[in-house]
Amino acid sequence: MRLAGKVAIVTGVGQGIGHAILHRFVQEGACVVALEWDAQAGAQAVAELPAEQVRLIVGDASAQAVVEQAIACARESWGGLQVLVNNAVRYSEKSAIDTSDEDWASTLDSALTGTFRFCRAALPLMIAGGGGSIINLSSVNQRVANPRLAAYTAAKGGVRALSQQIAVEYGRQGIRCNSIAPAFIATPRTMKGVSQKDAAINDSCYPVGRVGQPIDVAHAALFLASDESTFVTGTDMLVDGGLTSLAASALLSTRIRGWWGLAPLDMKDFP
Repeated sequence: MRLAGKVAIVTGVGQGIGHAILHRFVQEGACVVALEWDAQAGAQAVAELPAEQVRLIVGDASAQAVVEQAIACARESWGGLQVLVNNAVRYSEKSAIDTSDEDWASTLDSALTGTFRFCRAALPLMIAGGGGSIINLSSVNQRVANPRLAAYTAAKGGVRALSQQIAVEYGRQGIRCNSIAPAFIATPRTMKGVSQKDAAINDSCYPVGRVGQPIDVAHAALFLASDESTFVTGTDMLVDGGLTSLAASALLSTRIRGWWGLAPLDMKDFP
């Protein structure tokens, strides 16, 4: 019960990472305001959780009115707020050339501006209550880029920088702020259209031998939300199975793959 007595807000709880964080926090004793834009997914996410520990809000996490509603819900339901997890995001999968102004604005509004709005609204309530922990979801993509994610990569870089800024500016007032940078996490959204062969290749790219699962990120969030991390702030915590530590050449080298017990890559798969 590492979060007993703590009140949290978690955004984007309908599936994947947010869903796992919500359930892990409740298991550890937190009372949670759960935010999800999809009403059906939100209802399913909280259906099996104790009603006295969860309040569901349906809405867009980047909208100021929804942000204020969530903050008010935490204050009115349980008297304060100690933990904020900014997880919800929508984004455009396009190259820089193909990204329109609308694509850019929509992605940054959701991934970065929405995160800022929640931080801005939560800080006074947290400070008044003696402090708290803010956890923002960044991504390994702001460290090692992938094609067709121009706006997303830029936004997540902003999330990392914003988290560091808040950690420095409000640390003396009891606020800790960190970001979590997950690598590929297998969720219904990310696995859509992924073939069995592609999934096996994805697994082989990670030193631990597999891609991530939502619970991997939830465990990291739990640590940052708990009092076990009271001297941890301003960090961008990689939850990437070693991906960003791996030299790309090691994935192609027959010799190194042999050390791991992996078969050589079929070079016919490469143009």
